[in-house]
Amino acid sequence: MQLMSRSYSRESGKEFTKIAKEYDKGRAGEDVGLWAEETKRLASLDEGSKVLDLGCGTGLYTVGIMSHVGCTMLGMDPAAGMLGQAREKSRGVHWFAGMGEWLPIRTGLLDGMFSSQVWHHIQDRQGTADESGRVLKPGGCYVIRTISHDQLHKKVVFKYFPEIKANQLRVYPSNHEFRTYFRNAGFKETEFHEYSLERYQSAEELVEVAEKRLWSMFRPITEEGLRKGVAELRRYVEETGGKPVRNDELITLVVCRR
Repeated sequence: MQLMSRSYSRESGKEFTKIAKEYDKGRAGEDVGLWAEETKRLASLDEGSKVLDLGCGTGLYTVGIMSHVGCTMLGMDPAAGMLGQAREKSRGVHWFAGMGEWLPIRTGLLDGMFSSQVWHHIQDRQGTADESGRVLKPGGCYVIRTISHDQLHKKVVFKYFPEIKANQLRVYPSNHEFRTYFRNAGFKETEFHEYSLERYQSAEELVEVAEKRLWSMFRPITEEGLRKGVAELRRYVEETGGKPVRNDELITLVVCRR
């Protein structure tokens, strides 16, 4: 989910609101429980923890972490449509609108923070890192679910839609950039934990994701690039008799310790 910043456009907010009701379709293959448990372990969360999901979107991971940890969860996002969907998932979460570089949270309130696939949308990254450091307690931890540049080079989706790869490498922060942002924000250390999970998806599911832009990487694609990629996927279906596409989930958890 995109975090609003000073350069966040109204058009971007409208895009997320437009797909809010179908947003979770693009995340059907994600193991929310696994990432909730890893966040709990890496950030040492327990029932007494106060945790913010920064850029919570429809609340998929917010509710997942709350269910697995039993902690107090706050879910923040700038898109009204996304928050509307999130509120339908749980009334036990404190949902609110906000911006990454100006968090409406008291200094030192939080034990932990989490974000899933958010940081490649943030414009003022240093400001967001600074604010994260402000609202976390000393010893608090921010777990960021993202994709490293090395992992992006291995993504199968770019085999079918190659024109969007360069943009993803441009917008996703590198490991070096993450280290720099959080070091400047006063964090003690930044760790990187890479995961590769075998996953298969139907070609038709990938076509729907692309055509409906359910993954933000498809927003800048040209109609020609989209047409060619969809044609390649449908050719794959014909050649394999509908065999699912192996599309492994390649994820890095960036663990920033305050």
